[in-house]
Amino acid sequence: MKRTDLAVEFGAELNDKDIEMTEEMRNGVKATCVTVGKHGEKLIGKPAGKYITLHCDNADIADKGAVSCALTHYLNTLLKPVMGWERVLVAGLGNEWVTPDSLGARTVHNIPATAHLSETAEFKELGLRPVAVLEMGVMGQTGIESAEYLHTISKLLLPSAIIVIDSLACSDFSRLASTIQLTDTGIAPGSGVGGNRTAVNKLNMETKVIAVGVPTVIDLDSVADGVSGSFMVTPRDIDSVVGRFGEIIANGVNGALNPNLSREEAELLLCR
Repeated sequence: MKRTDLAVEFGAELNDKDIEMTEEMRNGVKATCVTVGKHGEKLIGKPAGKYITLHCDNADIADKGAVSCALTHYLNTLLKPVMGWERVLVAGLGNEWVTPDSLGARTVHNIPATAHLSETAEFKELGLRPVAVLEMGVMGQTGIESAEYLHTISKLLLPSAIIVIDSLACSDFSRLASTIQLTDTGIAPGSGVGGNRTAVNKLNMETKVIAVGVPTVIDLDSVADGVSGSFMVTPRDIDSVVGRFGEIIANGVNGALNPNLSREEAELLLCR
């Protein structure tokens, strides 16, 4: 059984007339864009919508800025028509204390919250968007489903969009820790590793949801025959992988939500 969060990994099924796949280069970064229709949804078991995969084949990513800029571009594409300066909620899913699952938590540590500054002079001078940032944790830590927790916060804040960041699973070693997926379909936490949690999507959150993630684990059953038991494989240098992609995604999100904020200004806000 193929366990993957990546729409691009459904190979032959992507030739279906209700699944459109295109490739392009953005800032020197290859992007594969998959658009899934209603029939395609049944074919690959993924919700209808847009899935964009950025290919970062060089693990060290010599030009991390180029990947962040590409991420900013595609985030802005998916955020439309949220084009003004409405409030956006950014949520990091996963468990910070389990390294392969810590991408969401570690990424939001580098995204400055600005919503609380909306009445200040500096907010208006810098031309900022109100951004709220939330580190979710997992149900084993909080006793609350991520979707339930996030929906409650969303009802209080009424954001025009929610960006969720999480670790993903893939079924191809070539994409492990070397791709970033963005989608406007949201995410079902843990689905790539056989979990069955409530989806964080537009229907359940009652607002636009964009999910961003990196595959940090692969199910060995997906790539090896004759394996008894269920084993998840992660890169040996997973701590460096998460740190690297956490920085790239944070810069990409900051660039999309608050382009007027310089790196230095963002760092100052993070130190508050």
